[in-house]
Amino acid sequence: MANFNQKGYVEHCINRLSVEIGARPAGSLAHLAAADFIAGEMKMAGFDVVLQKYPCPDWRDFYSELTVGGKRVPAAVNTFSPSCDVEAKLVPVSSIEDLSRLDVTNNIAVVYGDIASSSFLPKNFDRRYYVVESQDRFMELLENMKPGAIITVNHYDRPRPVLLEDSELSIPSVTVSRQDGLFVVQNAGLKGRLKIVSARRESYGSNVIGRRPGNSGKKIVICAHYDTNPATPGAMDNAAGISALLLIGRYLKQVEAKHNIEFVAYGGEDSWFPGDALYTKEYPPQNIAAAINIDGIGFKETQTSITFFGCPEKLQDNIMNTAKRYGDFVSGQFYESDHGFFWPLGITTLAFTSNEVMGLLGKITHTENDTPDILDNRKIEQTATLIRDVILMLEQKR
Repeated sequence: MANFNQKGYVEHCINRLSVEIGARPAGSLAHLAAADFIAGEMKMAGFDVVLQKYPCPDWRDFYSELTVGGKRVPAAVNTFSPSCDVEAKLVPVSSIEDLSRLDVTNNIAVVYGDIASSSFLPKNFDRRYYVVESQDRFMELLENMKPGAIITVNHYDRPRPVLLEDSELSIPSVTVSRQDGLFVVQNAGLKGRLKIVSARRESYGSNVIGRRPGNSGKKIVICAHYDTNPATPGAMDNAAGISALLLIGRYLKQVEAKHNIEFVAYGGEDSWFPGDALYTKEYPPQNIAAAINIDGIGFKETQTSITFFGCPEKLQDNIMNTAKRYGDFVSGQFYESDHGFFWPLGITTLAFTSNEVMGLLGKITHTENDTPDILDNRKIEQTATLIRDVILMLEQKR
C-alpha cells in the first residue's frame, strides 16, 4: 500500500481481519495473525510497537447435541466448555435457595430466571470494576455441588450470546434460548443428554500497543479491541473499530504531538477483558489525560453515537459541533466496552459506537451475521476523522 488511500485502507483492514482472518478469539492462531497485522500497520504509521501478552487458552468446539424427551434442542456451547457425553436427570435451579434443597450432583443443572438475566462473570475477571455478588455466590455453590453438566437459559429468544465463558470452569455447559429453556424446565425430572466435542490448548492473547512520544508527561489513549467471539467474523465488532484506529494513526503520522499518543488494540474484550486488566495494572492510569474507545462503529442502519464521561461541557459542545461537519453523530449511552477501565477512575473518556448497538447483540454481533456487507465504510472514515480532530482539541487543551 505505497500510495495511501483512505477509502481503500478501511476496506483493506476490514477485509483482512474479518474475511481473510475471520473469527479471532483470544488465544487462537487467528488472534495471533490479527495481532501481527495490527502491529505491522502501526509500525508503518511510525509508532513504536510492543506486544503485551497474557495467558489464554485456545479453545474450539466442533460438535454439540442436546436432547430432551427425545427432542433435539438447539444449544450454543459455552466458551471453554470441555467435551462430554452426559445423560442425567434435568434439575432446574433459579436461586441459591433452590441449590440448598435440590440435588444437582451428577445431574444436569438447568440455570434459569433472574439469576441468569446476565452473563456470569468468570472467576479470573477483575472485580474491582464490576461484580454481581449473587451470581458469584450461586456459581460457587453450583460448582461445589458437581453437576454432570449445566444448561444456562438465555433471556434472549436465541442461544447467543452465551452466558458462561469461564476458562477455569471444568463442568461442560451450553446455553439455550428463552423459549427452548422453558421447554427444558417443563421437562424437569426427565433425563436429558448432552454431547459436546471441543478441544483446548494453552496459548496466549496480546494487547498491541503503539506509542508516539510527546513532551508533556501526559498521554492520550485511543483504543479498540480486535478479538471476537468464537462464532463470528467480527466485521462491526470490531474490525471496524480497529480500521478506524489504524486510519487515525495514518492521519497523525505527520503531526508533532505534545502529549504522548498511545494506541491500544486490546486482545480480550470478548473474553471478559484480561488484556484491559493487564494494561491498567502494568501502566498505571494517573498520567492519562484522556481516553477514546472505538467499538462497533459503521453499522449502515444507525447513526454513530458518542458517549462522554467526565468531559468538560465546553469540550463536549465543541466535539458535537465539529461532528456536524463529518456525518450523523448523536450523543449516546454506551458503557459495555474497554472504556469501562478508564471513566470510573475519573479520566475524561469518549466512547464511539453505532447507536443502540446493544440491541444488535446476538442478532448481528457475536453471530455469523457480522460481516462487511452490514457496514458503511464512509461512517468509519468520518469517525476516524472526527477522532483525529478531538485529539488535536485535547492537545490544545493542555
